[in-house]
Amino acid sequence: MSGTKTSTRTLNRVERLAGASPSLLRGDARLARLPDAELERVARGSECQLIPAGNVVFTQDDGNDAVYLLLDGAIRLERRGPNGQMYKHRIAGPNASFGDDALLGAPGRYFSASTESASIVIRTPMLLIREVLAANPEIAQAWIHAVSTDLERRGHSMTRPLLDITSPAFPDAAETVPAG
Repeated sequence: MSGTKTSTRTLNRVERLAGASPSLLRGDARLARLPDAELERVARGSECQLIPAGNVVFTQDDGNDAVYLLLDGAIRLERRGPNGQMYKHRIAGPNASFGDDALLGAPGRYFSASTESASIVIRTPMLLIREVLAANPEIAQAWIHAVSTDLERRGHSMTRPLLDITSPAFPDAAETVPAG
């Protein structure tokens, strides 16, 4: 991936597709609220990719270099806990954004992301997203609130160590997968 740090497991193959377009970006409810000129700017600076099943998009603690919008497929988001066990955060489906936890200011990725199935994603550089959100504070505030609410609801915190995510209050986050 051009200009992108790959994680400890390298992507097998990423096929570049036609560039991102404003109409594709409107699939994300937050981006859809951007003025047309800003949406066009994001589209020009973004890259549309086809990533085969079983590929790592990024790993926990990698640098926060991009935000992703999933157009098709499924992305597994998980976090390695202090005991080395992997905990599922969620499976993202079409029109979901992921990697946007980086907007909360952490220096590295909070989760690892991998493709559950062949997936089409739009990758937008973090610098571009930050510039656009700085010019649209009401959208930035709503986006950051949505990300932090999702993390808290699922038992995660960006400022505290991994919570007890096996708590019954967070049943969808209690699934573990073999560490590997």
